[in-house]
This record gives sequence, C-alpha cells and structure tokens, in this order.
Amino acid sequence: MIKVIAFDLDDTLWAVDPVIIRAEQKLNAWLKAEVPALAYDMREMRDFRHEVLAQHPDIGHRLTEFRLRLIELAMLKSEMASDHAADASREAMEVFLAARNEVEFFEGALDAIANISASYQLGALTNGNADIHRLGLSDHFSFAFSAEEVGAPKPAPDLFHAALSHTGAQPDEMVYVGDDPVKDVDAANKVGLHTIWVKNEARPGPGETTPDRVVTDLSQLPDVIRGLG
Repeated sequence: MIKVIAFDLDDTLWAVDPVIIRAEQKLNAWLKAEVPALAYDMREMRDFRHEVLAQHPDIGHRLTEFRLRLIELAMLKSEMASDHAADASREAMEVFLAARNEVEFFEGALDAIANISASYQLGALTNGNADIHRLGLSDHFSFAFSAEEVGAPKPAPDLFHAALSHTGAQPDEMVYVGDDPVKDVDAANKVGLHTIWVKNEARPGPGETTPDRVVTDLSQLPDVIRGLG
C-alpha cells in the first residue's frame, strides 16, 4: 500500500531557469548597490569558481555553500576585509535565496498537492536549494531533504534512503515524482520506489528504466497515484 509521496522540486513543480535568472539579477543588483567596489566580469567569475572548487573539491553539489564561498571570494578579491566579506556574503546569499524561492508553480501543481496530502505523507527530495518553508509548502510537506544535507546528489541513492529512514516506509510504499528520466526515475527505480515521470519537452527521455506512470499535467497526479494502490 502506498503511504508516502516524495517530489523532486525544480522543473517538476515549476520551471527553474527563469527562477535562477531572476535570482541572479536580484543578487547582482544588490551587490552593485551594497558593494560598489565589487566589479568582475564573467571570465573572472569562472576563475573564481575554479578556485573555490580547488580549495573545496567536495563542495560542488552543496549549492548554497558553494555560492556563498564564491561571493565571499569575489569580495576578498576586491580587497574587502575578511570579516566584512563574511558578513556581506551572508547578506548577499539571503537576497539570492529569497528570490530563488519565488517560484511560479505549474498549473494544477498546488491543487494536486493539497488533494494528495489528505491521503498520503508528502515530502521533497532535491538536488537544489529550494526550501519548502519559503515556498509555502510546509503545510502539506512533512519532510524535505537536499543533496547538500545528505552529502550526495541524485542519481546517488542517498536522498531516497534518507526519506525511507525518516518515514519508516518500505520502498514499495513510496512513490517518487520527478521530471528527470535518469536522476529521478532511474535513480528511484533502482532503490525500489514506485515512480511517476512528469514528462516535459526539456527532458524527453527515456532513461534506462521504465516509470510506473507518466503524466504531462500535474492535475493528473491524484488519480494516477491512487491507481498505484
């Protein structure tokens, strides 16, 4: 019997590219206003990225920590004092995260989530740094794990194991809903979860394995999930 429904977030419940673009714009505007000495071009930022990764090779999947260190390094390169750079980079990161969680949900997504939450325990498993509390989803989602928290991004199994451990569910009692045929469908299938592929033009698929169900409209989710048993 299905007990738990876990969701991917970015590109499953909303389109992520416009969100990140807008968040970058708000961050850049804040930096220009608050740290006018911080002037860099794209080539310099690429070099800074390489420098951060060289100093912290395990940080690539820790998106919030990586961006925080990148901003701080750019400030230090602009000859800002280290204590000031640490404080200012945290303020800048908060600007980015606030904007990063201003999303436009796909049509039918919120209604489907509200419907499903009446019968199942819901949660989020994401490689990104969207926050269910900032998103207003905490009324329906009782858990959320990110790659940054568990130490490995999908398609590694760590996020799925974290959800199973947290909920006490068996793999065949959990459904995973995601848009990526490899990172979501294949990865969850290999752990033994049921899978629903939210098919879209960005990732036409398929992966190596077959999802239990395919939807193209999130309003289909309640009926499809209940059809799994």
